[in-house]
Parts: sequence; structure tokens; C-alpha cells
Amino acid sequence: MHVGELLLLMADIRPNVPIFFDQKGKPIPVTEISWTKSNVETPAALFHLDPTGHPRRQWELTALLKEANRPTDQINVITKEGPVLIFGFRLVDKHIWLG
Repeated sequence: MHVGELLLLMADIRPNVPIFFDQKGKPIPVTEISWTKSNVETPAALFHLDPTGHPRRQWELTALLKEANRPTDQINVITKEGPVLIFGFRLVDKHIWLG
């Protein structure tokens, strides 16, 4: 999934909905975002996880993704096993679970 696609999908979600990554059925909070350099072969937004951290909210994630103005970048979640591509999300108990 690309940044622009995620922004379109999240546009109708309430702003205070927290964002998690679905890691084998367990929600792990998305706490930080960083970016690869824009001139690499596959530029990407990197979502960082912290099991004990406070999850970003929809409005925070949207603001950070729009600020970079890189809608064609892929989205990778950084896990202990390495980067994982995002293909979508689902709403679970008023939370966004990326997967």
C-alpha cells in the first residue's frame, strides 16, 4: 500500500482512533514514523512499533504522512523480523489494525 492510498482510506475514520499493527493477531501500537531517503529504489514511510508505547491517532498519522508530501511511497512496518509491507487495515473495537 502507498501513503496516498492509506490517506484516502483513513479519510472517513474518526480522528482519535488509535493505530496498531496486527502482528499475528496481537495489536502492537504504531508509535513513530520515519522515512527512507526519497532517491532510493523503493522510497518508503517506515512505521515503528513499541509494545509499551502510546499509539498514534488517526489525525496524528494523517498529519505526519501529509507533511512529507510523498504519496507514492510504500508503507513498511518495522518489526523484529524485518520490514513488513502494509496491504490495508481493518477496524477492530474502534481501533485501526494495519496488516
